[in-house]
Amino acid sequence: MIVGENGSGKSTLMKLLAGWFSPTSGRILIEGKPVKFKAIKDAYDRGIFYLHQEFQCFENLMVAENLFLGNLPSLGRFSLFYNRNKILYKSREAFKELGITLSERALIGELNYAERQLVSAVRGYLSPAKIIIFDEPSSVMSPAEREILFDIVRRLKAQGRIIVYISHRLDEISRIGDRLSVMDKGRLVVTQECAAIDQNRLIRIMTGQVHKDRYPRLATKRNKIVLSVNDLQYSPILKGINFDLREGEILGITGLMGSGRTLLANCLFGVVTPTGGSITIEGKEVSFQHPVEAMSEGISLIPEDRMKNGIFSRMDLLHNMTSASLDRYRHLFFLDETFMDEITRSYVDIMRINPGKSNDIIDQYSGGNQQKVMVSKWLMSRTKIYIMDEPTRGIDHASRVDIYNTMNDLTAKGAGIILISSEIEETMGMADRILVLANGVISQEMTREEATKEGIIAAATAEI
Repeated sequence: MIVGENGSGKSTLMKLLAGWFSPTSGRILIEGKPVKFKAIKDAYDRGIFYLHQEFQCFENLMVAENLFLGNLPSLGRFSLFYNRNKILYKSREAFKELGITLSERALIGELNYAERQLVSAVRGYLSPAKIIIFDEPSSVMSPAEREILFDIVRRLKAQGRIIVYISHRLDEISRIGDRLSVMDKGRLVVTQECAAIDQNRLIRIMTGQVHKDRYPRLATKRNKIVLSVNDLQYSPILKGINFDLREGEILGITGLMGSGRTLLANCLFGVVTPTGGSITIEGKEVSFQHPVEAMSEGISLIPEDRMKNGIFSRMDLLHNMTSASLDRYRHLFFLDETFMDEITRSYVDIMRINPGKSNDIIDQYSGGNQQKVMVSKWLMSRTKIYIMDEPTRGIDHASRVDIYNTMNDLTAKGAGIILISSEIEETMGMADRILVLANGVISQEMTREEATKEGIIAAATAEI
């Protein structure tokens, strides 16, 4: 297990081990012998398989084809074609063994982010690699999906394979870890047995302080209804969704993989058009054909998949953070880049983005810092309704508190927030009311005071 704050060097170290980069000094030893990797394939040939936190497969190929990329069985010794039936059979058997209900024939592009992460974990399970690196594999998974992931890790360990597992979830350390290393500013500062680790001490090592209150939700007045959803449908998944969102309120939405969480967010933001029902904003019925229309009505969406929908990876920090609020910086026919830079630097300080220089290319940032840039971009838009789909994915504990405090600040100013999260503890800690989705239906609504972890899991797994 490897933990550390965003920007501490965890992913960079893994990329060195996996042949993405070449070290400027030092050595890598495998079974006591020094190795040098000039490319990713060199590391793969030596038995190292890196499952990066950003899913890297081909969306236009089947799940089965992606599972065996780099290891496709041929039809014969001299054949140029792979054995399609063999990979379909092996994929189906692996899913049956692991209790996964996905179809091996589905296209990767049809899966949501959590399902793709699960496929990525299975890909590691089916690979011939001796060393498998998991980089934040469970960041958007529901409890049921995480159990499948943990089962995969345990099976790999039982086979004698070596697992390097990067995580921000402290509960995973005791559940699947044997030995833990903490990174800080590019150095390994602590390595010890997981059984001997103290959570408060671990957080203190990582952040320099103990966060006693991980979910600092502040009470706010919740009067005026800013958003109403009535009998919303998206056939055949979402069925009869009804709820209100009030100003100053955080409405939590949770559920298992495939329950329709992200699809609901996309319906509200105009990414897809509902097949039935209505959406009303401050008494005015609206129908969005495009996200720009939703933005003009005061809705922002922090999407689940930052690389696909959230950031411009080849652009610099300044233009990423201001891209959703350019009207704010317009001066006649030009953009006031001095003002843009001033506001950008203020959000860099608030969100503790590292290194946080305006001309930094976002592609070079750690996953957690990319996430903070994306969150800042939409906070900067200053809208009245925020839909936050997994806003703390890949974020360390100190930075999570920064985001939670920002959410408190937004609601204190009258904004309404829809918090979509696969983390039950986060939903319970920050939401004023909680909606549980199961098979495209709201199976239960509960207040923060009524909510229990057991109750939410029971509602999420209910037969609807």
